[in-house]
Amino acid sequence: MSANGSGDGARADSEAFVVGGLPVPPELAGLIRAGKWVPPAADVLHRIFDDEPVQPCFYSESVLVRENNDWHTETDPVWLGDPADERNEGIVPERSLSIADLGPDMPVMLDYRESFTGPRVLYMNDTIWVEVAANIGEFLALLYGDEGN
Repeated sequence: MSANGSGDGARADSEAFVVGGLPVPPELAGLIRAGKWVPPAADVLHRIFDDEPVQPCFYSESVLVRENNDWHTETDPVWLGDPADERNEGIVPERSLSIADLGPDMPVMLDYRESFTGPRVLYMNDTIWVEVAANIGEFLALLYGDEGN
């Protein structure tokens, strides 16, 4: 069976694929499959995340699948946060996908709690999850400008 679950092995480059039951948005899937899902310059990352990147890695399809196999069973409260805490509402592993990291313990996630088709983009900065973008389109525009759309 192919990563998109079709079983036929054929897929369009921009076709969404599913990881852990969650659809990777088509815009992101297209960049990943075209080899264009790569970190921009460090100054762009710093502007977006307000943090210093340390060996940023934007995941290929195979790495995305591998990283999320373990993530979806995560139980460490350091990562999960507290949904009742307005400052750090946390994240739900089975409703999120790890798509990149800016370095060790600096994950970038798609958060599907509010929308299955338009997940938010979150980032763990030091000890709390912060929203970086309301959806993947907004995030890609921040990263790549008009080239990301």
